[in-house]
Amino acid sequence: MICAKCGAQMDQVDKNTFTGRVIREYACRKCGHTDWEDDGAALWQVLHDARAEDKAEAAAHAAANAAAPQPGVSQPVLQPPASLWQRLTRLFREKK
Repeated sequence: MICAKCGAQMDQVDKNTFTGRVIREYACRKCGHTDWEDDGAALWQVLHDARAEDKAEAAAHAAANAAAPQPGVSQPVLQPPASLWQRLTRLFREKK
């Protein structure tokens, strides 16, 4: 950054991201002038917001899938357990 008072190159003395924004503070060695600039959203804030959106989208998708019945999947018909005699004679009954 260039000093607004004397035109010399300023040195970065501090960088803060704890607010979710990248704030850089500069100081001029020549005249002692200090200035700061806001570089936008911090990377950790962008990643945090993206993760929160992904979790919300996944939860909504899971809720929609749980609420809607699956059209192509049929539940197996449970039959009462067959006796040994029924299981043996079924082989002969199916051949007809």
